[in-house]
Amino acid sequence: MFEEMPRTPFSTPLSGSVKETEIRIRNIMSGPKKRPPLPFLILVFSLCIFCGNIVSCQMAETEQTAPDISQPDSSSSVQPDGPAQASNPGLSRTPDWNRNGIPESFVLVEEADGDLILEVWEDGQRLCQIPEQWSYPGSQFLCTLDGVDYILKYSVDAWQGVYRLDYSLETWKDGFTENARWNSLSFDLNFGSPNHRGFDPEAIAAFVDELNELLAHSELLVSTDPGLPRTGREDLSRLMGAGFTQNPDRSLLENLRDFKAAMPPDWEPPAAAEPMLLTDQPIEMTFSSGAGAWRTVITLHGDGTFTGDYEDADMGGGGGEYPGGVRYVCQFHGRFGNIVPASDTSFYMTLEELVLDTGYPVGVEWTENGVLYVSSAPYGFDPPEGGMLEPGAEFMFYLPGATGHAPGTDLYGAYEFWTWWPNRHYFQTSSDTLGCYGLHNLTSGYGFFS
Repeated sequence: MFEEMPRTPFSTPLSGSVKETEIRIRNIMSGPKKRPPLPFLILVFSLCIFCGNIVSCQMAETEQTAPDISQPDSSSSVQPDGPAQASNPGLSRTPDWNRNGIPESFVLVEEADGDLILEVWEDGQRLCQIPEQWSYPGSQFLCTLDGVDYILKYSVDAWQGVYRLDYSLETWKDGFTENARWNSLSFDLNFGSPNHRGFDPEAIAAFVDELNELLAHSELLVSTDPGLPRTGREDLSRLMGAGFTQNPDRSLLENLRDFKAAMPPDWEPPAAAEPMLLTDQPIEMTFSSGAGAWRTVITLHGDGTFTGDYEDADMGGGGGEYPGGVRYVCQFHGRFGNIVPASDTSFYMTLEELVLDTGYPVGVEWTENGVLYVSSAPYGFDPPEGGMLEPGAEFMFYLPGATGHAPGTDLYGAYEFWTWWPNRHYFQTSSDTLGCYGLHNLTSGYGFFS
């Protein structure tokens, strides 16, 4: 059996710098979603009406007797049409999710706005409520492995060709859910774009195989995901609109490899031209979460040179010895080169130089006026694995008129960059523009904005 983990994918530490906490919070934020089309909603709500003995439009009170959808109802002639419905009217086994020998039942509740809540009841008491929203599609299953029950959650987040697949296998202990297993995978279909973040057929196939092994031991409880195949198993048929059509005579891995091979090649930067200016005056640009104590500010000059200052504060983190708290600091300067236009509203360039000016090597600590200072790397100019970017690292510089409403536009698929934009809004038409200068670290997805 699986080793239980005392945390979830959404856990954040109760200590550490503000930056670390905000990064973890940001990583669970997802891009904008759309409600399913009206015909799909009508179908789902019609099924809910037909299964009226299952779904209630009022939240059940804890003292009421809970309706039971855990046992099959052989008297009902109405069966949901595939897994894209609102609920499963019966299960083949009586679950014991918290493993205390007392069986549970599942109740599906429809809220006033149409979103759904799966309630878990035991002995007339409600243990917990697990929501599913149409705007953030997901599915929940009863998964039974070696006679032990879990709730398996699976969601697919898709935005402008960027996909994130997540599952978690959850147990119930002492009033809280715990993850026995979880995994996630990200890929995107923006082939031939500077914003393409990778498509690894081996990793994708391995994740799907791992998920389907769990789904083979699962029964659907609730789903708001219209892309979930009717078999209840993931086959990536949801990607058919992007040109991915499987050959049934080949494995998923072989199909994914064929799909990648048929896509446009990796984006190539434009050929270097004569030296040119980004702007005619210096621009101050900031990388931050929009809230909290950390930020990196650079002054970028038209010739590509820049100076920068990073600071993060952990007030009270130093204890009595450091009443002023802990500050992580870095001063630096650098230079971009190979500056060439990539479009009418963007420039491609590479990092040519990055020099620390803090006066202390990274990691060195010192004290001034009751504050513990820690020399740090220049956050925003670092790769995902940490440290500092090497010369040659690629960047994009966007003018205020840059947009991202359609494939081929500068910011289409720039998902990670977009999340750092303090005034972010949806790119829906050509009139939706960035409205400021932007600097995109293509290695990590980080974004600086004027």
